[in-house]
Order: sequence, then structure tokens, then C-alpha cells
Amino acid sequence: MATTIATHPMNSLRDLLVAQLNELYAAEVHSESVMAKIADAAASAKLSETLRNHLTETKGHIARLDRVFGEIGSKPKKTETHGSKGILEDCTAIASKSKIEPHVRDAAIIAVMQRLEHDEIASYGCVRTWANLLGYQTAAAELMKTLTEERRFDEGLSRLAETLNKGALEPMAAAR
Repeated sequence: MATTIATHPMNSLRDLLVAQLNELYAAEVHSESVMAKIADAAASAKLSETLRNHLTETKGHIARLDRVFGEIGSKPKKTETHGSKGILEDCTAIASKSKIEPHVRDAAIIAVMQRLEHDEIASYGCVRTWANLLGYQTAAAELMKTLTEERRFDEGLSRLAETLNKGALEPMAAAR
């Protein structure tokens, strides 16, 4: 069974920082392993391209986390949480459904990816603040770069949803 932030020793803010960084590391590695499959399942070329671009960013997020761990004197451990793992499993399940209308699948992919991004945005915001409070200025700056990229990806998904979700309405309109 995977350990979670709740099962780590919490004797200091640094302990909490390390635990949360381990969860982020696991989520980023897991995302990297499934993002191409999700991009392949997208009917929209623009959604597929957006997901592939984020896959490239995700690789950069992992490299940044490695640098952050180095600065704080810790080694990354993949501490996967039920939350991020479950969201990624939901996204993979949606992507693998062949009997779902393609526009509806795209809308579902966007929704699930945004749930994951919102979790990552909250987590990166916390660890950046904690790193800053603990005096890890370089780590805080690295984490801020990732936080900015995660926010930009989420905003891009929202913009895509504004147009792609209209396509998911069409099958409904045709059935009336």
C-alpha cells in the first residue's frame, strides 16, 4: 500500500515539505507515464497537442523536483496518493472507452485533467510557500516556475473547453 502525507512523520514544517514533494514527484512521474495515451485518445488535434506539450513540461517538472530535493538535502521517493492516482486512473479509463462519442470523451478528458491540475496547483502553491519560509529560496523559485506552468496549462484547458464542449452538445441536439 502506498504511503501518504498522513503516514509520514510530521515533526516539522520541513518534514511536511518533504512529504508533499514526494507526493508531487509521484504524481508527476505517473502523469508522464499516461499522458501520451490520453493525448492519443483525444479526438481534437488541438487537445492532443496541448496534452503532448504538457507532457514535455511534466518532464521538466520532474527535473525541477529533482533539483529541489537536492537543495533541501533529500532524495525523492514516489509516495503516490489515492487522490492523484485515482484521478489519473479515471482519465486513463475515459481515454480507453471506445464506445463514447469523441467530443464527449474530449470534454471528459479536459474535466479530469483539470481536476488533476487543480490538485497540483494547490500542492505546488503550498510547497513553494513552505520552501520560502524554510529559507530554500532557489527551491521556492523552481517550484514557482512549475506552479506558473500548471496554472497556464489549466487556463489553456479552460479555453479549449469553451469551444470543444460545444461539439459534445451536437449529438444531443441531433437526438432531439
